[in-house]
Amino acid sequence: MKNMVKVFKKRVGLATKRTTIKDVAKAANVSPMTISNVINNRLEFVSSKTKLRVEQEIVRLNYRRQTSARNLRVSHQHSVGMIVLDESPKFLTDFFTTELVAGLANVLNNADYTMTIQGINSRNFADSMIMRSFEVGGLCIMLSGAEEERKKVLEQLLSLKQPLVVFQQEVNEKNEHLCMIRQDDFYGGRLVGEHFLDMGVRDILVLRPNQNWPAIENRIKGLKEVLYNSRGQPKLSITDTESESFADVQIALSNYLNQGSLPGAIFGCNDQIAYASILLLRDKGYNVPQDVRVMGFNGFEAHRHLIPNLTTVISSAYEMGQIAGESMLSYFSTGYFPNSDTILPVKICLGDTT
Repeated sequence: MKNMVKVFKKRVGLATKRTTIKDVAKAANVSPMTISNVINNRLEFVSSKTKLRVEQEIVRLNYRRQTSARNLRVSHQHSVGMIVLDESPKFLTDFFTTELVAGLANVLNNADYTMTIQGINSRNFADSMIMRSFEVGGLCIMLSGAEEERKKVLEQLLSLKQPLVVFQQEVNEKNEHLCMIRQDDFYGGRLVGEHFLDMGVRDILVLRPNQNWPAIENRIKGLKEVLYNSRGQPKLSITDTESESFADVQIALSNYLNQGSLPGAIFGCNDQIAYASILLLRDKGYNVPQDVRVMGFNGFEAHRHLIPNLTTVISSAYEMGQIAGESMLSYFSTGYFPNSDTILPVKICLGDTT
């Protein structure tokens, strides 16, 4: 009798073991996302040869799609995912990102929606949890990195055919599931250039983080346009910092100053970089703004009470998050976004550093 029980248990164990999507992916030598694309008939990024191989393995392994997976997807319609594509593991230490996330979270919370946030780099994106499962009703993303990498990630996300909000980047592709929300960083860069020219500055140093944020690229483009269209074309130098940390910013600025050139003004592409620059200049015996004028970008509340009061451009990060939340809720109720492209204005805030 005991032996019969043991045999019965073994048979039950064998009978209850189901073939998973990972088993099929391993047998077909492709990613689980590719299997999902074939199953859901999303074939934009799947070759006919790969599709045939996947279908053969599905039949051979007797893979059956679990209907509970679709039910799980429906149960997660009251959830939104926030993705920060960033090479740095400290993606939430950025003031802009935290302000944006706060605005988004507050709108969703008030509507009884939950939010999941994940930081990830582009190299691991295709095989990430985001692309392997569908446990949220919609996605928001903040992109950084090389242009080709950003484009590839967007293509992968759009293939999911879920509502997608893209922050701080213009996307040329028209898609019913896509919504862009950004601030006018190009105009913000122009404000920086015009202010420095009004102050009589002829030599400007730009300090930017080495992370390829589209918004920062646009700020520099706006600054360049103003300078290049001015009389005499003031000197413009651009130095990359390893990160936005005070230590890395000060290393980059110190190396620049050690070359024997003191600029008339420094534009920190965000307030954190600007304040790190001010501290180093003080340590080296320079006065701000008498010796060097310094300007930042973002103007968050946390920085407005520091001394000296920084001249900066006020960002709309919190409002961007709010609009994203409201846009996503509208999509859930109507099936489309109220606006496909929203551009928020920025303005200059004069302080004591210019």
